[in-house]
Amino acid sequence: MANEPQRVVLFDVDGTLVRTEGASRHSRAFRAAFKSVYGTECRFVPGLHGMTDMQIFMTLAKSMGLGGERVRELAREACRHMVAIYQTPEEGDGHYIDLPGARATVETLAARGAMLGLVTGNTLEIALHKLASVGLEGFFAFGAYGTEAWDRSGLPPIAVARAERLIGKPIDPRTVFVVGDTPRDVACALDNGYRSVAVATGSFGIPELLAAGAELVLPDLQDSGPLLQIVEEAGLAL
Repeated sequence: MANEPQRVVLFDVDGTLVRTEGASRHSRAFRAAFKSVYGTECRFVPGLHGMTDMQIFMTLAKSMGLGGERVRELAREACRHMVAIYQTPEEGDGHYIDLPGARATVETLAARGAMLGLVTGNTLEIALHKLASVGLEGFFAFGAYGTEAWDRSGLPPIAVARAERLIGKPIDPRTVFVVGDTPRDVACALDNGYRSVAVATGSFGIPELLAAGAELVLPDLQDSGPLLQIVEEAGLAL
């Protein structure tokens, strides 16, 4: 219907659409960039799932007493180094696979007229490479990426603003869905008045994602019927 509100579905990448089989090229590039910028090996700490790449650099640097007053500037520099390192593959790197049901879900949403975007902690270049590796990059015309906000909750409004520019009109927050696999994905939706759908295909189970406040939690995107239904129905009662 011509007057039906525009529905927008914003997907996370890692653990939601794509996962790595074998050694992580992204992690290799991250570690090498950290050492290049901060002069020492990084030491990972718990609780990083769902952070943006830039936020992870900053969090680890602070936890190790590095960076001082330049902590944000150095995190940006580290992201630039990481992208440059990532762009040169190595023999030991693993490969990416699309998670079960991901392709069918995005194909169906696109066919039903939803606008599909990305909200990911990855940098733009790394996110697009991962999606291209599994043939999914063509579904996403806009997004917000891991160097565009310190906190993940800053990303969805950037993506929605880009969607609004594409269609030339405001988008009702009640027709915006964020789909991800971590409590931070849930929070970044709820913090902005958007709707949260979580999938238990990453490091968190269904109880944890429900406890985080997700409106809908699915075991994976093979079981995407409930997601398709609420997106289809979005806006009909407005």
